[in-house]
Amino acid sequence: MTNPGGGIKRSSWLTFRRRLLLVRALLRGPATSAELVGAINVELGEQGYPEAAAAALKHDFDALKGEYGCAISYDRPSRCYALDDLGELALLDLPDACMEALAFLEASFPEGSGLPEHANLHELLRRVVLLLPPARQSQHRRRRSAVRLSMGAGGRRIDPDTLTIVTYAVEQRRELAFDYLGSFDVEQPRRHRVAPYGITFRPEGHGYLDATVLEVTPKGGEGVHAAIDYRLDRMAPGSVAVLPSVLPPLRPLPPSYQLCYTLVAQVARRRDVATYFPNTDIAYHDDGSATVTATVTNLWQTRQILLRYGDACLVHAPAELVALFRATAQGLGRLYGAT
Repeated sequence: MTNPGGGIKRSSWLTFRRRLLLVRALLRGPATSAELVGAINVELGEQGYPEAAAAALKHDFDALKGEYGCAISYDRPSRCYALDDLGELALLDLPDACMEALAFLEASFPEGSGLPEHANLHELLRRVVLLLPPARQSQHRRRRSAVRLSMGAGGRRIDPDTLTIVTYAVEQRRELAFDYLGSFDVEQPRRHRVAPYGITFRPEGHGYLDATVLEVTPKGGEGVHAAIDYRLDRMAPGSVAVLPSVLPPLRPLPPSYQLCYTLVAQVARRRDVATYFPNTDIAYHDDGSATVTATVTNLWQTRQILLRYGDACLVHAPAELVALFRATAQGLGRLYGAT
């Protein structure tokens, strides 16, 4: 019988809320009894666990197991509890379109993928599945996505410590220094000091740091304030250091170049030429060819993109890019014995 103040009802609600918070704490990961009690008491204060909390915590575990079928395990060496299965305590359900997306992500990033952050993504997907009702979990395990994102194996595995330090520098907006072995550094890596702005993983599997060059020792062809995509796996492990200097509010502008190139009729006649660069303008001609103009800042990357066209692309400007293509053509001639 409920008293006039509603004490029993209020007590039941607090007990339910405490158990829900307990599940939420376990969803973050394995935890000791002291950590769980502390997390609940931060949320509920005096209405949380009493000073002698062991019996109350065990009672809550028993209730979660008995009433909802939750599977909670205990690891003696670490003295940690872990939530293995929510049973009937389904905290999430998803429409069919989202279930398809979940299957797509699992197919695209399977367990054991090479990149370090893939493991984090797989753990996220596992946690999402854990929140689903049992029937939806079974449905998900039977589902096979017909579509997947192709992520290549890439090159060497990225050093986990390198990725952690670079990520920290980006998040804290701090200058970064590292030894880097570029494509044309034949023997020894060079020291690069940069302003880091972001990390990107591309479909071929490589991870890149988007950074502005501040200083390179010894000097090479990199211009100051040039925007460069540094491959993370080419940073020498143990050489990466976050520097005290904080990045300015605005990113320094790299030198910009006015790009102009012509595509032959074979690739331009359908008038569906792809736009790869900012401020792109395409002029189609009666003979089926097209002249493309744009603004670019990274000449090396621009060359890599335009090389996709092979001999169907003729670069007119800037002169620096024409020189890069001329050197590439001469190198290819040496390789293939052109006369």
